[in-house]
Amino acid sequence: MAIKKTVVVWITLVSSLFALAAGGSAAQENAVLHAPLEHIDRKPVVFAMNNLGSDIYKRTMELIYKEAFSRLGYTFAYNLYPLKRSLGESNAGRIDGECARGWLPPAVQKKYPNLIQVREPIWESRICVYSMNPDIRVNEWQDLKKYENIVIGFSKGGGYLDRMIRQYGSGSQTFYGALNCTQGLRMLASKRIGMFLGVEDAIGSILNEAEFRQKTIYNAGSVDTLPLYPYLNKKYAHLAKPLASVLKQMKKEQIVDQYILRSQKEVFAPARKITISTGLMPPQKPSPDLNPSFFNKVAEVVTRAFALENYQVSFIFRSRLSAFNMAKERLVDGTMLWRKTKSRNNHFYFSNPLITAEIVFFHLKSKSFDWQQLDDLSSYRAGIVAGMQYEDLFDAAIFSGQLLSLTAKDETGNFNKLLSGEIDYTPVILESGYDTIREIFPKKTAALFTHHQKPLIRQNFYLLLSKQIKENQKVITDFNQGLYHLEKMDRSDVKQFQQSAP
Repeated sequence: MAIKKTVVVWITLVSSLFALAAGGSAAQENAVLHAPLEHIDRKPVVFAMNNLGSDIYKRTMELIYKEAFSRLGYTFAYNLYPLKRSLGESNAGRIDGECARGWLPPAVQKKYPNLIQVREPIWESRICVYSMNPDIRVNEWQDLKKYENIVIGFSKGGGYLDRMIRQYGSGSQTFYGALNCTQGLRMLASKRIGMFLGVEDAIGSILNEAEFRQKTIYNAGSVDTLPLYPYLNKKYAHLAKPLASVLKQMKKEQIVDQYILRSQKEVFAPARKITISTGLMPPQKPSPDLNPSFFNKVAEVVTRAFALENYQVSFIFRSRLSAFNMAKERLVDGTMLWRKTKSRNNHFYFSNPLITAEIVFFHLKSKSFDWQQLDDLSSYRAGIVAGMQYEDLFDAAIFSGQLLSLTAKDETGNFNKLLSGEIDYTPVILESGYDTIREIFPKKTAALFTHHQKPLIRQNFYLLLSKQIKENQKVITDFNQGLYHLEKMDRSDVKQFQQSAP
């Protein structure tokens, strides 16, 4: 049977998204829904929302809960959390509940005794398998076992997917837990995994975004249907039944359907396009551990922060010097990643820090190399990248000729010069350096390189936007706002990356 490329048509989905629960008379419901409110609680009920990567999913949830809690006399807010962490936060009372969580089996419920299920699903969706291969077909969980040689991705930490994969996956299969659906689909599109398993509504909306619209990703079939329920911390136990009644009533009034359509319109509204030049190259080879490259992690932070403020980003890849000059000459809106200097401040607006990282000296394992202070480098030849500023004292020593150096247009050139013996060491951002080595050399050659444990400097790196483009003053403010909200909502992803980078 021919398989059509997945297309999101929310208007046809809304009629089947929610199963209406039976029970309770209309009179009883109206008594609850229309009773005079005894108070208006201005302190919001704050729920954990799972960061599945779908903006429509998040916006729809937000609209539904704001409406529901307003009918009960409360305000509502949410924070984004990874699937697993949110359970602990909600159970501990540091957050007030869960936006959407599948039924918790007794063994799991025992670990989180303070969570109370609201007996009305907020969302009901199919669990589907996605692939770039149109020949892959599944109709039930057992069908996963037919694809033993394919790496299968899923959103980790959800509990339900983790359990089902352990139960039905073959022992010889390889599974990869992605941070969210967006990351999983990116890995699928780049063929780093062969299948991706997730919630149809969240993935469907992501596939309709510009990044994936031209990708040939197929829905290979559904393995299950999953009702998703709100959960409340026990301090709000008194709201469990009223909230269930309100949600049921909102479905009857078709307000939920209206919010889905409104979210679609908001999320897919025309976005302003931003072009960023960079000297960081996205590797074509997947890393052995399937982790994203340094560039991909930074680019995802930039893309998502801009997206929160309705900007769409594209990247242009050049040498470091060319990338910088393109932004300086207004050929693009900005450039990344750069450290802050007085001279650059004359031409660019600086974002808030994107990442704190170490610049280290790479060298060959076969060559003796050691240093503790700059004078120790005088007997070695450095390889530097044109246009790159590393650390003030080191740069001054290179410029004055105190330290010997050769210049290349990019890191690739310097790593080749290390192999040929033209230079003895080269300063590179630690993680980026190993990405480049893996990319340009075969495994045996890559194993010849190492780095000195003492960093030249640990410093912040920034996005730069040209001051010669009038609108960029607002753009950098919007970006910083998006970055702030991204960090607040998704600390486990962005903040952990920023703080733990070597």
